[in-house]
Amino acid sequence: MLTAEKESGLVKAHNYWESRHYGPLQLNFLSEHRASLEPSKIHRHRDRPVANRRRSTNPPSGRQLSLNEVESPSSEEAYVIVRRFTLSHDAEPFAPMREITQLQYSSWPDFGAPAHPAHLLGLIEQCDAVVRLSNGGSPSAPVPASTRPILVHCSAGCGRTGTFCTVDSVIDMMKHQRIEYARNSRHVSPMDIEGNIHFQHCQSRDSLEPVCQSGNLEWLYRDDIDLIEKTVEDFRLQRLSMVQSLKQFVLCYESVLEWLAEQTPKSA
Repeated sequence: MLTAEKESGLVKAHNYWESRHYGPLQLNFLSEHRASLEPSKIHRHRDRPVANRRRSTNPPSGRQLSLNEVESPSSEEAYVIVRRFTLSHDAEPFAPMREITQLQYSSWPDFGAPAHPAHLLGLIEQCDAVVRLSNGGSPSAPVPASTRPILVHCSAGCGRTGTFCTVDSVIDMMKHQRIEYARNSRHVSPMDIEGNIHFQHCQSRDSLEPVCQSGNLEWLYRDDIDLIEKTVEDFRLQRLSMVQSLKQFVLCYESVLEWLAEQTPKSA
């Protein structure tokens, strides 16, 4: 959730996480806390050994990462609100409850950009941590394919949503590139990566699905293709105004460059 409930006196999004019935769906609120978006705190927590973590209602196998123990942000630090709630269906009383983790970043004004690309990258890392909690995987690796989708929304679902999905998808593509280039130096054909490529969000998965189905995946590995421009172009085929403003478009490049700088080993 990339918006506050109200901005400038206008309702931008309604509260949909209160404990109540929504038709046949029963929502039960579990918890709420703040997690820091400061890179140093996220990395310190991410690289820490895992022990005595809370078990999920659908526990995954392998190494788990949780937001529960990330250091609480100070009053001046950027943060994300982490909520957990369960959903059950009245028509299926014996079916397992579905546990939902919601991340809300409310410091991103409509038609604007975050104060620093590091905060957007921190939000992406916290989102990836939730995915890895369910599916396993390494922070340096692409997000593993999953049947548990990520829903991204703001107010209109195009400006801030498009920016987040673009940066997240391009970073995931670059992780795939890094793995393939490190594996061997031979030319990578579409057959090498078909079935392995994965895009986290419903938006990105849907927008690039025609490309994947056609098998035309070579553009992902061409140096003359701007991945950000191509991704935004594909997003806009299914949702008008994805990445809505020049500020947001510039933020996509700044965030990806910031991520690349983090991946470069610092010289002594």
